[in-house]
Amino acid sequence: MEEILLSFVQNLLENNRIPVHFITLPYESTTWLDCGLRSDILPDYKPNLIQSYLEQLKEKTIYHFRDTFQCTYSIFRTPDSNTLMVCGPVLFEEMRPSRLNSIATKVQLPQELYTVLQSYYLRLASFPVPAVYYSIFLTLGNSLFGENQYETVYQDLNDMETWYESYSHQYRSSGDSMMNIEMIEMRYALEAQLLDAVFNGNEAKAMSLVSKLSSVTLPCRLSDELRDYKNYTIAFNTLFRKKAEEAGVHPIHIDLCSNQHVQLIEQVTNKDQCHTVWSKIVLNYCRLIRKHTLRDYSLLTQKIITYINSDLTADLSLKTMSDWLNVNASYLSTLFKKEVGIPLTDFVNRQRIEHAKKLLIATDLPTKTIAQQCGIPDIYYFSRLFKKRTGVTPKLYRESAIRDHRFQQHEEVDFN
Repeated sequence: MEEILLSFVQNLLENNRIPVHFITLPYESTTWLDCGLRSDILPDYKPNLIQSYLEQLKEKTIYHFRDTFQCTYSIFRTPDSNTLMVCGPVLFEEMRPSRLNSIATKVQLPQELYTVLQSYYLRLASFPVPAVYYSIFLTLGNSLFGENQYETVYQDLNDMETWYESYSHQYRSSGDSMMNIEMIEMRYALEAQLLDAVFNGNEAKAMSLVSKLSSVTLPCRLSDELRDYKNYTIAFNTLFRKKAEEAGVHPIHIDLCSNQHVQLIEQVTNKDQCHTVWSKIVLNYCRLIRKHTLRDYSLLTQKIITYINSDLTADLSLKTMSDWLNVNASYLSTLFKKEVGIPLTDFVNRQRIEHAKKLLIATDLPTKTIAQQCGIPDIYYFSRLFKKRTGVTPKLYRESAIRDHRFQQHEEVDFN
């Protein structure tokens, strides 16, 4: 049970790009703890203080500490072992230029090392709600050690000032840090994985990846942070639009979806709302692709299906289609049935009845009007066709849907 809990929390944190390590002391190197930041900027870096601190951690105690660089770490000894679970670093507030300058000034960091520090922050996850982060460890502590059977310690460790004094105000000279390159590669890799997940309509994987991407600090291209995020979101929408096209979705569906997203983007007023819009965009494109992908069909069949779905009131007979596409009607009929699995006429009727079902539930339109909007002006033929496909008349279908809706509302009221 303990292993399952620890594994669950590890996956939860890593899905939000928060590093998790299980270590046993003594540990030879601690550069992984801060992504190599201190060894990059301090000469003769020795992790003695970190080792000493870790060795002093008590059992049944969860430590949350924040260092000079405003990064938070959570560490505790796992039950009945000498193993430490080390989580972090994580930022609770995005490191914008003003905050970075303030920290660099505090530790008197030379100007030539600013890029190293900036690259470090770009690699870190940003967790905007500290209470949610801490609640994860509260729940974990109660499960591992028992409620009220452990201690939680919050500390500010000004380790950098200590190291700074011990090294006689000497920093490394600026070198070719790989941090910025690695950060850019990581962001591009996440974006590529996300695009691939959307292309395949894999909703679960795509939502997990967009959550990871939301914790990535974007490079500051403009002084206006919100405009930065809006521009990034617009670029996102464009990339997904092209992926939907590659997946065989007709532009008529893509354009409608994309235009709705543009309106959403311009309505956002802060960065967190942008993250919400990212999730909506990803979700919408996954569902759009699953619903409208025609990648497995020939070009002729793709054109037929798209035309049918774009206007159910049109003349959708085999003859009209074959004349429009300038192909033999018999050949077109055989091709369509082979690829779709049912004759063209059956497919048209299925689409019309599915549309009618939605209108019966979502509107108060008379059945005759609905029949006309579905391309079947003869109300009697429409009713026979509807009952053949659903087992009930349009009237009974609507009444049943209304009863079910009222029952659900009643159940919700009783429950509350």
